[in-house]
Amino acid sequence: MAWSDGYFTELTYTHGYYPELNPAMLRLACLCHGVDPHLGETPTYLELGFGQGVSINIHAAASAGSYWGTDFNPAQTASARKLALASGAEIRLFDESFEEFAERDDLPDFDIIALHGIWSWVSDTSRGVIKDIIRRKLRPGGIAFISYNCLPGWAPILPVRELMLLYKDSVAGKTAGAAEMVEGALSFAGDVMRAGSAYFRDNPFARHQLEGMMKQRRNYLAHEFLNANWHLEHFADMARSLDEAKLTFAGSTRLLDAMDGLHLDEEGRKLVARIDHPVTRETVRDFMVNRRFRTDIFVKGARRMPDPEQRQAWLAQAFVLAKPSVDIPKRIPCGRGEVELPAHRYDPVLEVLSDDDYRPKRVDELLAHPRLRDRRPADIIDVLTMLAGSGLACPAQTPTDTMVERCAALNAHILQRASSSMDLQHMASPVTGGGIVVPHMAQLFVLAMQEGRDDVEALAGYVWEFLERVGERLVKDGNRIEDQAESLKELRGAATKFLRFERPHWEALQVIRSDASPGRTIRRGHPTDVA
Repeated sequence: MAWSDGYFTELTYTHGYYPELNPAMLRLACLCHGVDPHLGETPTYLELGFGQGVSINIHAAASAGSYWGTDFNPAQTASARKLALASGAEIRLFDESFEEFAERDDLPDFDIIALHGIWSWVSDTSRGVIKDIIRRKLRPGGIAFISYNCLPGWAPILPVRELMLLYKDSVAGKTAGAAEMVEGALSFAGDVMRAGSAYFRDNPFARHQLEGMMKQRRNYLAHEFLNANWHLEHFADMARSLDEAKLTFAGSTRLLDAMDGLHLDEEGRKLVARIDHPVTRETVRDFMVNRRFRTDIFVKGARRMPDPEQRQAWLAQAFVLAKPSVDIPKRIPCGRGEVELPAHRYDPVLEVLSDDDYRPKRVDELLAHPRLRDRRPADIIDVLTMLAGSGLACPAQTPTDTMVERCAALNAHILQRASSSMDLQHMASPVTGGGIVVPHMAQLFVLAMQEGRDDVEALAGYVWEFLERVGERLVKDGNRIEDQAESLKELRGAATKFLRFERPHWEALQVIRSDASPGRTIRRGHPTDVA
């Protein structure tokens, strides 16, 4: 068996951050579904297949607990360890296969075992090892988070992947470099589509998907479609396969998935409502929305929370806006297109969450606020669930000094990388326990401020100098802006927004420090337990 076990390793995986893996989001999802996960304040966390390690490092820096992870790609493990050394978080990262990792004699019992996407792309043997690790090392009451490709949504794409694999395994594919091979596989499938293929004519979704793939990053496509293993199953099959690990389905971390009013018409809602069996109900939902990807929580020994207990947990839960108030949309996408966030329901809650410089607020505090005293608890909880499920709000915590220091050190490293790379678009917040989107341009603005450039003209000039130095240009509406005057105009607009809206919000989340001064550098952390 090759060390990669059929997994595509010629190109490293993307530097994505996945908020579903955040322990705070896992707790909130369990609360929304009325399940008690028995997670303490300092959980022991394992991520199987951590990729570039962005998520596990941000969570280890921004949250309490100890973090373990393994990924059998040594290049990705090396990248993840650099982040760990920067933050000094309590994290142990290995480049072992799941089989090798399962044989370690120093593994603790874990409160959380998480894997993002990995389930779909490893062999039957590896999935068996994953289940064995969960069965043996997930403690009673613990959470297993598994995201995976699912049926029926992916069914039309199976033949497209087969075409790409045929090219990969052909002489043409074997003689090409990794990037060229991915490009060639896409081109080959496109040639079949354009040559009058009845399959693509009769399956317009497959045509649409292939056309969309041609615009995506090649390293993502390699890992998504060109592994030797590509496992697809219905949710019902997934739930049955985890029975042997003593796992019970608790719900999705995508909080909007269970809100049938957002995705189904009246007939669909009536159908789902009359199905009592939870596995059958979830499977029917997948058919109703043609779901392609699931982000599921399974609990070992799930305990339903009595209503009074669930209510008390909600009252104690704190929230903070994940975006500046100016960026909160009036409509959000859903299965039926878009849904409006009615101003009379949402605006008062958003205003209160924005008060006191975005200070986090508990639900009981929101209910006691003069602008919200006439609201029922259920109404406030519905609004917060919608905001959190849309990525507009986050569960919040009271950070310790250690969390603040680790996040500052990790974020200093991310900012340092921004001078030469655009791969990291998230920074760590000790207030949310997770990652916050900070686009590359905004990271450059922060670097400019650290050099004493703190007005609109100075920030715009700093970024323009960067673009000149690296030979890049701004892109607007898909077109490069070559003119300096036009580029500076766009940069001034971005800098104005950064200073007025984004900077205060990110300071409130302690992603950037409010005491930044000319020439000031953020103290780096010290590595602690990196294996």
